[in-house]
Amino acid sequence: MAEWWLWSYVILCAAALLLFVRWSRNPKGIPQSEYLVVFVVLGWSAIWHVVAALDAGRTRAADPIMEWAHYADWIVTAPLLAFSLVLTATHAIAEKRIGLVTALIVPTIPMILAGPVAEAMRSPTARFASYGIGMVALGLVLGLIWGPLRADAERQPAPMAAHFIVVALLLSLLWLAFPLVWILGPPGVEILDEDTSAILFVVLSALMKVGWSIVDVGRLRAMSDRGQLAVA
Repeated sequence: MAEWWLWSYVILCAAALLLFVRWSRNPKGIPQSEYLVVFVVLGWSAIWHVVAALDAGRTRAADPIMEWAHYADWIVTAPLLAFSLVLTATHAIAEKRIGLVTALIVPTIPMILAGPVAEAMRSPTARFASYGIGMVALGLVLGLIWGPLRADAERQPAPMAAHFIVVALLLSLLWLAFPLVWILGPPGVEILDEDTSAILFVVLSALMKVGWSIVDVGRLRAMSDRGQLAVA
């Protein structure tokens, strides 16, 4: 059953890539860098879901089995999604704060790495401590999004600032959902079984990488049609 969901996700990514290729040919004032980020996110994620669907992205010697293909996907796509959110928050601002970009992207690395490190721990105490470190990193990411990045976004015209709130809220909720599934699954308290966890991760990936990207770029393109993307 999980394999069907994995292959469906790969097909969904391929269809979304075709959509974004079409959109990129008529960018409507959106930098090509934003489209490029989406291409990499979708392409990279699809590759690792193919690996998982072929049953090659797991370590069977671990107990529970470690699905490392997920982490290979997330370690690249999480920083890129953060960067995409920064592009949205600063679209209509001429100057970009490189320090803020770095500060937001760097914590996404331990946020993801805490997962495989926790799964490798035999001691439940060490496992949940590693999970806690990942949650602290996620908290830092969310604090930066809703603190300084939101402040930057509010310097933009009102429609752009409102758009940032929508996409930042969606991304924040999805980022919180991943560790929730993790802790409820086999590596955590085992309320969810392996197949259910795998399916939920696929659904969340589809919502985050395909759905969120379409909402973000699609709304920006709609605002461009209304003349609301002028750069200050």
